[in-house]
Amino acid sequence: MRRGPILLPLILIALGVLFLLDNFNVIDFDLGQFLSTWWPVILILIGLNVLIEPWLYRGGHDVETLAIDRGAHDRAEVRIDFGAGKLRVGPASPGKLIEGTFVGGVRHEVSPDGRVRLRGDWKPLWWWGSWRGRGFDWTVGVSPDIPLSLRVDSGAAEAELDLTELKVTRFELHTGASSTVVRLPRSAGTTDVKIEAGAASVKLVVPPGVAARIKSTMGLGASDIDQRRFPYRDGEYVSPDFDTASNKIIIRSEGGVGSLTVRG
Repeated sequence: MRRGPILLPLILIALGVLFLLDNFNVIDFDLGQFLSTWWPVILILIGLNVLIEPWLYRGGHDVETLAIDRGAHDRAEVRIDFGAGKLRVGPASPGKLIEGTFVGGVRHEVSPDGRVRLRGDWKPLWWWGSWRGRGFDWTVGVSPDIPLSLRVDSGAAEAELDLTELKVTRFELHTGASSTVVRLPRSAGTTDVKIEAGAASVKLVVPPGVAARIKSTMGLGASDIDQRRFPYRDGEYVSPDFDTASNKIIIRSEGGVGSLTVRG
């Protein structure tokens, strides 16, 4: 069951009752005088709502499931817009383009050409009762059978993205104050990876047998690259067999005050 906001409906009901009693001459109600006298009480009620509302909604997050068939698509483009909370991405079941469980709700858009967008079911910040003191918790499966372009946009999130068995040929991560671990594909041919991170910690894991070329540009952050596997040369970290490898990953990273770690 979806739980709606609490405070605003109560205020509207109370005002409706007062106006109704005024119409029947039961009381003499003047909205301007009421607000000029009692407006501090409204602020107190809003503050109380912010304090107690997470307790009222404890265990009350919406839980949705979603399954989208792959159909005849021979490739797909998937975008995940995720706010705050926990995000897990991995392979979907055979025949499915997308499937998953979404605590907090999800909105999805599907185009005939195989483009899918998943978005958090956010409510406006001014809508009292929408703030519940915690974020989303998503587990998303993506088809491992066809080439994919995958983009993830996240905010204050803890993300575990296991792309090992996926045929991701292009991957983009745009993230803010988050902690993200990405296990990159092991048999997708050439995978282009673009990372844009703010105050974030991003760890990339390159599977054994996969070559990589890494270029990192950090602001006040730090890069920690496994130079035994990816030696530094000419401003990049490059696997010795990069040019001849059948499976390779090209990584470009831009960061602010966070950190980038690349391991084998």
